[in-house]
Amino acid sequence: MTSRATGPVLITGAFGQVGRRCTEILLDRGRTVVAMELRNDTTVATAEELATRGGTLIPAYVDLLDADAVAALVAEHQPVAIVHLAAIFAPSSYRNPRLARKVNVGGTENLLAAAAALSTPPLFLYASSAAVYGSRNPHRYPERITASTPVDPIDQYGEDKVLAEKAIAVSGLPHAVLRLAGIISPDGASNMNADYLLLMRATPGDNRMHTVDSRDVALAFANAVDRGDAIDGKTLLIAGDDSHVRTHRELEDEMMEAVGLGRLGNGASLPGDPDDDRGWSFTGWFDTSESQSLLNFQQHTWPQTKAWVADAMGARRLVIGLLGPVARPALRLVLQVQRHVEGRGRYADPWTLIERKYGSDVLTPTDY
Repeated sequence: MTSRATGPVLITGAFGQVGRRCTEILLDRGRTVVAMELRNDTTVATAEELATRGGTLIPAYVDLLDADAVAALVAEHQPVAIVHLAAIFAPSSYRNPRLARKVNVGGTENLLAAAAALSTPPLFLYASSAAVYGSRNPHRYPERITASTPVDPIDQYGEDKVLAEKAIAVSGLPHAVLRLAGIISPDGASNMNADYLLLMRATPGDNRMHTVDSRDVALAFANAVDRGDAIDGKTLLIAGDDSHVRTHRELEDEMMEAVGLGRLGNGASLPGDPDDDRGWSFTGWFDTSESQSLLNFQQHTWPQTKAWVADAMGARRLVIGLLGPVARPALRLVLQVQRHVEGRGRYADPWTLIERKYGSDVLTPTDY
């Protein structure tokens, strides 16, 4: 029997912003990592780069939707732990919610079936999301979110995560669900497409946001691999220390400051309606006391994370900074015009804007 302390670890989404760093940590610890990804120029280049580290990297270009290929891969390598990070994330998932459901839920079920077929069941570690809690009105629910806070997803992505969590719970595998706060890294700049910009505009400026450095998320999963007995069956909230707690407007302004543009200020966002429980975005502030005690992952404060993003900008930050005095008022004007054209009122009302943009399929009518 292969020891969980030395056996191979399979990571899905192994070269993403969390997966890559988790893979690096485990390789540096001398582990064998089966890195499951879709093949493209970026993932092939990443595999070549990571292969120079310690441990053993086994790239595996397998689609989660190919149940036979997933089963063959798991049977061949017999991992002692599976770190399941791969997904189609919101808001990209809003473009094709049916495909997202197949990947996020069906792909997870394929992986669970393959794992359950092994003679020695692997530890299954799942990356869930704050989206499972749906719209969080801080005026109605001022307390911090805990693992026992009822799930109440408002969008398709949050529902995908709830359905995947339920499949894991009945799988019979040793497992832990890690619900992640808002992940911050320099890689995030590559996600700043029209969908993300719309989500940012839709979010109330006073929405509670709890962030976490992607390096700390990676460490949480890497440490979880070796702590299966302590975390089996648990739901753990993964967010930064209290320096990572703020509102959406504060977060957006500080990130714009990090990239060199500077703060847009309160006028760049609409507030949430205190009397409307659907008028808020997901996230919220997490109670991380249990997860930190078990996984010891909070290594980077918010100022360190912000400095990491700023340093990664390099010379671009100076150029953006020079444009800032002109760009900031122009952006404020654009945001005001957009709100007028869209007929938005006094409050943010994010899900009305999102449904109007992507259609009703992105929201869930299910009562949890």
